[in-house]
Amino acid sequence: MSANVQRSDLYVGVFLVSMVALVVAALVATSGWGTDRYDIFVRTASAQDLTVDTRIFLQGLEVGRITQINPRPAGRAGQLEFILRLSLLDRFPDGTPLRLPRGTDAEVVQSSPLGGSQVQLTVRSDSGGTLAPGDTIDLRRGGSALDAFGALARDLKGTIEATLVASTATLNSFRVLADSLTIATGTGRRFLVGIQPGVEKIMGDVSVNLERLRFLLDSTNTRTGVTMRGLDSTMAQSRVLIRRLDSLTQVALAMGGDARPEIAAMLANFRQISVQLQYVLDQIGRRPMRLIFGVDVPDSITPGDQARRQIAAEDSARARRAAEDSARARPPAPAPPQDTSRARPPGGDTARAPADTARRPPPGAAAVTPAGRP
Repeated sequence: MSANVQRSDLYVGVFLVSMVALVVAALVATSGWGTDRYDIFVRTASAQDLTVDTRIFLQGLEVGRITQINPRPAGRAGQLEFILRLSLLDRFPDGTPLRLPRGTDAEVVQSSPLGGSQVQLTVRSDSGGTLAPGDTIDLRRGGSALDAFGALARDLKGTIEATLVASTATLNSFRVLADSLTIATGTGRRFLVGIQPGVEKIMGDVSVNLERLRFLLDSTNTRTGVTMRGLDSTMAQSRVLIRRLDSLTQVALAMGGDARPEIAAMLANFRQISVQLQYVLDQIGRRPMRLIFGVDVPDSITPGDQARRQIAAEDSARARRAAEDSARARPPAPAPPQDTSRARPPGGDTARAPADTARRPPPGAAAVTPAGRP
């Protein structure tokens, strides 16, 4: 029995030792024991939100932790500053050395809106060289998520207030516009109610006048048709009468002859009147409205124009006769002297004498014009 008890105690002790060894191995593995590291220091005026074992990140990759936070006097009474020891990896997991430029600084940022902080290493500039173990860098503090939410809330508040003010002004404008439209609608309604009786009376009068105008146009069309038919018949009879008068005029001219100038003048005037009447009837037949506005008779068929043309013809004939008479009464130009030394042909003067005698009229004879007048 005692052997069995001892064996059981041995098993329990081995199990406990194994568990302790596993825990220690896990702690060593997770704490980075056995990993090459180097330390740098960070100077800051406040250690708020920072604790030992705060994680350190470089571009999102964890490269170390804070191992110590040591305060020291800042040179003024009651003022302190804090020196943070940062334990950084000497190499990345793939063996690449981790060397930070001298332009690197640290910034405290919140890891989540609910709390928790971390240190973010940021390379601001490459001023040449790298940080050696034991070098000191500065620490800046970024805005927390709550501060960002507060700033966002303040911005939203200002935007919402401005929007509400603009909406209130727009609603006031709409209200004023609605009031103006209401007033204008009431005024328009009163105006329409006021002019409605007059408009109805005017429209009634217009309807009556249009009915009268339609009746007048119908009667006018009927009368105009009858009048135009009568006018056409009258014009046809007038044309027949004019043709008969023309024939009668020609017969009277043949009967009168040159022996009776009065009859000839009367017949000529009658013929002229027939021509004018024929022209007037033709113009009225083409455009009946000329019965109202009148017909302009051209000067070429008026008696005055014919009288003027006859007087002009008589004046021209009289001037021609006077020119011929003056040409006959002018003495002949003297003949140029002839040379008597040259021999004259026998009978030469005697041969020219009959011709001269034939060209010159005998003395005392009256001159006869081409028209047969003395």
